[in-house]
Amino acid sequence: MPRHPNRRSGFTLLEVVISSALLGVVLGASMMITLSGKRAFAEGTTRARAEAKARRALERVVAELGSAGIDALTPAIAADGSVSTATLTFDPIQSVQGGVAIWGTSTRIARVASAEDPNDGVDNDSDGLVDEGSITLTRNVGDADEFTYVLCSNVPELLEGENANGADDNLNGLVDEAGLSIQRIGSMLTVRISVEEPGEGGTSVTATATTSVSLRN
Repeated sequence: MPRHPNRRSGFTLLEVVISSALLGVVLGASMMITLSGKRAFAEGTTRARAEAKARRALERVVAELGSAGIDALTPAIAADGSVSTATLTFDPIQSVQGGVAIWGTSTRIARVASAEDPNDGVDNDSDGLVDEGSITLTRNVGDADEFTYVLCSNVPELLEGENANGADDNLNGLVDEAGLSIQRIGSMLTVRISVEEPGEGGTSVTATATTSVSLRN
């Protein structure tokens, strides 16, 4: 009978090395895809949280400003939209009697710096955010029964996209506006609120909500 040459069995060292290298590349690529997906999911979750927080804060602020009188604003914001303020005191309308508005005691909405993280460019409270503050609501301003509570936390010093450089970085017509920005155009107030949320690896995500409300005459 004809004899056949012995077939080689097993793998050579070179084949093992090449196979191991290819396996390492495949596993590395799979790991990178998995990590990238986890980062994207985490960032998306953080962004959704920031957006929801900004929307809720905006709704609460606008609900208060909807009762503000056009002639009782402090400071008296220019009606041409050229400036904005992060602090606004106003008299809210309580009711109308015989066609005459009855005004309540003064209310103030303001963005205030955090006591634990003052505006110094440092993350003093080690929460992953720098110079964050809060939006507060103060009722009965100047009276003995004045009281203040927080509407929203993690509000940055400046609105999203803005830098403290004397320029309109986010192209909204305002310069160096705060994380709470109240702008007046005629009898309308435009309110912008940015909220920043800490993410993974020392990163953070910022979201901004914007709307307008009419002032009372």
